[in-house]
Amino acid sequence: MLFAPKNSNYPDDIFAETRMSFGDHIEELRKHLLRAIYGLLIVLLGGFLLDFVGEQLGRPDIGVGRPMLGVIVDPVQSQIKAFYARRNEQAQQKLAAGNPDPAEVDRIRQKLRDNEMDTNALTSEERQTLLGAPERMPVRIPLRAFEETFGIKPKDPNQTEIAVDLMVYPAHLNYLGNRGENLLGNKQYLTTLSVQEAFVVYFKVSLLCGVVLASPWIFYQIWAFVAAGLYPHERSYVYKFLAPSIFLFLAGVLLCQFVVLPGAVKALIAFNNWIELDPDLRLNEWLGFALVLPLVFGVSFQTPLVMFFLNRIGMFGWEDYWKRWRYAVVILAFFSALITPTPDAVTMMYLFVPMFGLYMLGVLICKYFPPAHEEAYHEAEEQVAV
Repeated sequence: MLFAPKNSNYPDDIFAETRMSFGDHIEELRKHLLRAIYGLLIVLLGGFLLDFVGEQLGRPDIGVGRPMLGVIVDPVQSQIKAFYARRNEQAQQKLAAGNPDPAEVDRIRQKLRDNEMDTNALTSEERQTLLGAPERMPVRIPLRAFEETFGIKPKDPNQTEIAVDLMVYPAHLNYLGNRGENLLGNKQYLTTLSVQEAFVVYFKVSLLCGVVLASPWIFYQIWAFVAAGLYPHERSYVYKFLAPSIFLFLAGVLLCQFVVLPGAVKALIAFNNWIELDPDLRLNEWLGFALVLPLVFGVSFQTPLVMFFLNRIGMFGWEDYWKRWRYAVVILAFFSALITPTPDAVTMMYLFVPMFGLYMLGVLICKYFPPAHEEAYHEAEEQVAV
């Protein structure tokens, strides 16, 4: 811009009347960046205020950071909860109630004590026998219940309760306890390993939400600085590609959040049941995975747009894309494996399959919407031939 000739004949020259020094450009950039930061701070403080209001009103759906944090952790929370519910229902098949031989029960319990209560020393038949053997559980029952129900009064008026031993099945109590905990939903399946971890995670999510909500204002300030240095035909490219780019980005993010993440978590957690392990996930680690993967999908969904742009500038035609689809499979598979934040093949395939579908969509778009210069090029060839 600083060295553009004053007598430029370019019809779209927007710098014919004005010139800015390097210092003026820096000052202009500083002004727009400060405006963007002020807008972000206002949105961020407004989000904190809404979270506080929602907490005071008992409405967790009112706010910015807290509701969004719930959306982020919901895929893993719901899948782990369902995982333990399925495991608990599977355990019901092992429950047994009956009257096994007391001598056999005593022998198995003595064997268990001799092996320092290591249940791995028991056979499956011995375990099943113990499941059918009740245990004594001391309880204290208030006598008022008997007085109100049966009209029975104790001989000693000072006695208020009676001590009895109930015969219960421990496995049944454990099964019912786990089922009740699952129905109440009072257990959270993501853990924090430090005092400040919950606060840091909440602040990260609130900051991300603030950036997203303030993004129109932030992008406007950046565009106001950049657009001043572009010609009208260059700005037209941005206007044409902006709406499809936003649509594809949001489509990728939503697909990842509501389809890919629950499916990937369910498939990966299933391996814990296969190798008999309990999943114990950390909130901070899950946050890194849950935030990065939707962004990866959003960026990756720009594939047909990039293909269309390269087709428009004449770098590749739709025939080139179609002939090299095998190479595209290898490149997209390598890209999916490289960019996904986890090394498992499940997450990679969740990204690779829609990306290849978008690649084929890009081929169709390039075929039915060819660049205008191709027709002009063929007309010029015919004129030269004449």
